[in-house]
Amino acid sequence: MIYHDYAPIYHAAGQAAFGTALAQIILAHLPVLPQRTLDLACGTGAAALVLAAAGATVVGVDSSPAMLAIAREQAHQRRLAIEWIEADIRALPDDPRLPPGSFDLCTSLFDSLNHLTDDDDLAKVCRAVGRLLRPGGQFIFDLNTLAGFRTWHEYDQVLFDGRDLLVVNRLHFDEHQQRAYGRFVWFQRRGERWWRGEETHCERPWSDAQIAAALAAGGLRLVMRLTPQWTPATDDAPRVVYISEKYAE
Repeated sequence: MIYHDYAPIYHAAGQAAFGTALAQIILAHLPVLPQRTLDLACGTGAAALVLAAAGATVVGVDSSPAMLAIAREQAHQRRLAIEWIEADIRALPDDPRLPPGSFDLCTSLFDSLNHLTDDDDLAKVCRAVGRLLRPGGQFIFDLNTLAGFRTWHEYDQVLFDGRDLLVVNRLHFDEHQQRAYGRFVWFQRRGERWWRGEETHCERPWSDAQIAAALAAGGLRLVMRLTPQWTPATDDAPRVVYISEKYAE
């Protein structure tokens, strides 16, 4: 399982910073604070913590118990009451914390949905989101684009270089298979020794047509395509923030 051994490394390297910043930007552009928010593939809780600190009631869902353990500790340190659910976002459980039609906002940030690689995976998530959002509720997510993946030409990206930790990500995109790979390799010092770890993550691009079809399967419609800086996204943008909403009944 990805994000198991890598979870504490992800946290120590500060990789949640992007999700935190994007959640703050989203919050700043919402006309009103959502009362109930669902954060899917919440990881270590970056977006959930921002939304809860602003006063929203938040539920975070992730399939990695190691990532959720860090999220719980982060919420405890901040004295934030967030509900955490360990589950696959493609098959959300029947859970009293997930009542249908009860959420004002759903988020899934830091290219989490790129990790869905089967053709029907995105539609499964959108159907679940459509069931859980109230009419007019928003689903906001960001994705790495095909244009962005095409820049992944077998190069090493240093994610963190500290006294006791070095994290490198080798990026590769297989144009024929339409799959992108991040091979995370880390070296961590414990006492007098250095320990090596490795984890490979696979992502796929989703076209605007595929995204629109998946949203429609959940009774959702696309409203805007933006950059993470909240400007209109061009066709060659490497990352796009999608804002969608559930059709009013």
